[in-house]
Amino acid sequence: IHEREVKFINQCITRMIDKNRLKESIDYIDLKQVTDSNLFLENDIFTKAQWGNAKNIFMLSERGYTKLIKYMDDDKSWEVMEEFVDNYFAMRQIVNSNEQLKANLLLSIYNGGQEGVLASKQLTEIEVKEATAPLITKIEMDKPLVDFATTISACSDSIDIGTFAKVVKDEGISMGRNKLFEWFRYNGYLMKNNVPYQKYIDNKYFEIIEYTYHTPYGEKLGTKTLVTGLGQIRIVEKLRKEFGEK
Repeated sequence: IHEREVKFINQCITRMIDKNRLKESIDYIDLKQVTDSNLFLENDIFTKAQWGNAKNIFMLSERGYTKLIKYMDDDKSWEVMEEFVDNYFAMRQIVNSNEQLKANLLLSIYNGGQEGVLASKQLTEIEVKEATAPLITKIEMDKPLVDFATTISACSDSIDIGTFAKVVKDEGISMGRNKLFEWFRYNGYLMKNNVPYQKYIDNKYFEIIEYTYHTPYGEKLGTKTLVTGLGQIRIVEKLRKEFGEK
C-alpha cells in the first residue's frame, strides 16, 4: 500500500514501541513471540528463510495501523488517514442516530404486551422530534429577521438611504452610508446616478419622491430615493447572508 520496504516499516513500528506509542495486544502483536511457525509455514504464508531471518513479524490492528500512518507522515499515509477519518465519522453518525433504537422499539411493538405499548409511545415521540427538528432550527435561524420585520411592519414608512444605513448598522451589519450606496450599485439595485432600476421600483423595494428646493436662481425640482418597508426587510436579509452580524 505504501510502497515502502518491510525493513522501513519494521523500524517505524519498533521506534513507536520503544516510545510507548503502540500497545502490545491492542495495537500490535509480534507473531514470532506468540505463535508457532508451523501455522504460517504449512500454509505458505512465509518461507522458512523469511521466518528464520526475521527478528519480528508484526501484525497490526486497525488501531495500530492508524497510529503507524500518522507516524510515517507521507502523502499516501495522509490519503489512508483521511479514509479512516471519513469512515469513523460515518460510523459515529450511525451509532448516534436513532435508527438502531427505532429498530428495537419496532421489535418490542411487534412482541406486544406492556413493553409494546411503551415502545409505541417512545417511537412516536422520537419521530415527532425528528420531524420538527428542521423547523425548529429554521425558526431559530430566522428569528433576527422576523424581529426586524415585525419592527418594520409596525412602522412601514419609507426612509432615505442615509437613514437606512443607520438601520443597517443598528442591525449589527458593519456598513456605512457610502459603502451601502456602493453595494447597491454593485448588486444592480441603483444606477450610477443612484436612481433605482425600474424593476426594484415595481417590486416595491424603492420609491421616488419629488421635492422642491430653493436656489439663488429660484425654486428647483429634485427627486429623492427612499427605501420602502418591504425593501428594508428584503435588503437587510440579503446583507445578513452576505456580511453576517457582529
